[in-house]
Amino acid sequence: MSTPSKRPLGRPVQQQDGLPTSRHILQTASRLFMAKGFEAVSMNEVADQCGVTKATIYYYYPNKTELFVASIAATLSEVNGRIAEVLAQSGSFQDRLIRITENYLKIPQVHVNGMFAQVKRHLTDEQLQTLIRHENDLYETLKEGFAAAMREGEITAGDPLLAAHFYVSMLRAGERQYDQANKLFPSEREAAAAIVAFLWRGIHV
Repeated sequence: MSTPSKRPLGRPVQQQDGLPTSRHILQTASRLFMAKGFEAVSMNEVADQCGVTKATIYYYYPNKTELFVASIAATLSEVNGRIAEVLAQSGSFQDRLIRITENYLKIPQVHVNGMFAQVKRHLTDEQLQTLIRHENDLYETLKEGFAAAMREGEITAGDPLLAAHFYVSMLRAGERQYDQANKLFPSEREAAAAIVAFLWRGIHV
């Protein structure tokens, strides 16, 4: 008679809120990485914030680098989906850009490019390409938004992909609002309106 196989150490049950444990781990880890950067986050902290054991984290992700790549890729994919949803809504392109910008600024974060530079030495080529692919997907979604606005005659921009990159670069100014000693804007809404207004002067017909 065969002996029943044992469940792997750390294998978790589903969270009480119905969210799969693996998804809960990714969301928590992404929030920590985006707020603190790669080096400052430990697997212990992720486990504590998730309310699970460290063995549970290791069941899904064998090391911090794997967790980082999976969590940031998932976040970029989610952000991309939300941007696509807003772009598909009715209203002017300017209003939709303001909504996208405000949503982005509501999440205190270290800038993705800076974080990638910090963690790059820990990544394999395949892991780095995974993150680059997800980031490029986001730019492609924004590019399509700018291109559609051009076709509708709302804006004039010679290269919609370049416009998307300029827009994302301008979002960094809004992040300064989280430096309490040097606020540029009193609120995310005012920051979003100011950033898009500045961009609009360069692309509006």
